[in-house]
Amino acid sequence: MMKRDIILVIGAILSVVASYMAYVAVHPVRGDIYFAYTHIPAALVCYLAFFISLVASIMYLKKRTRSYDMAAEVSVIIGLVYGIVALISGAIWANAAWGLYWNWDPKQTTTLILWIAYAGYIAVKYSISDVDRRAVIGAVYNVLAFSLIPLTFLSVTLWQSLHPRAQEITLSMPVKVTLISNIVAASLFFAYLFIVAYSLWSLEDRVNVMLYRHRYKRGGA
Repeated sequence: MMKRDIILVIGAILSVVASYMAYVAVHPVRGDIYFAYTHIPAALVCYLAFFISLVASIMYLKKRTRSYDMAAEVSVIIGLVYGIVALISGAIWANAAWGLYWNWDPKQTTTLILWIAYAGYIAVKYSISDVDRRAVIGAVYNVLAFSLIPLTFLSVTLWQSLHPRAQEITLSMPVKVTLISNIVAASLFFAYLFIVAYSLWSLEDRVNVMLYRHRYKRGGA
């Protein structure tokens, strides 16, 4: 069994256990807390994915190695998936807690802007045909886009927000353990998806290089 399959199995087992804890075994005082088990892990893994992408982009600008550019792109794409899950589950949670799916709360708004910014990263990269130029512009864009993440975190203190601050949230120990279990499970699934997607991207890149060399040789013959 490959390492990525081990990660998947552990993640799946932990996800089943965490889901059982979240919706059967643990009963929070507030019913809307159930949405936290989906929203918070998705949001945190989204931020993690964008951070990994930032590091990969910085390493690309420093080393100019193709693998770093691919890692940055893969991480952003997966982060966008987790981001949309966080936005949707957050809207459902907002409706349960505040009575509205969307009320342009600073936290909701800045998170949406962050998601759009990273979707723009993918759009910008795929709009440029030259591989090296696309990688450089994408890396610079990625570094700039990451500056929105601190704004997202600070939005609840910079502006009046219904979203609670982290220090204001009090959870019982069973709820904390359940939440942490869901976060770890979501992180393991991210790791598995990243490994699989990166492997496919690398294989596709090698095939494209071989096809390019073959066409070049035929053209020069």
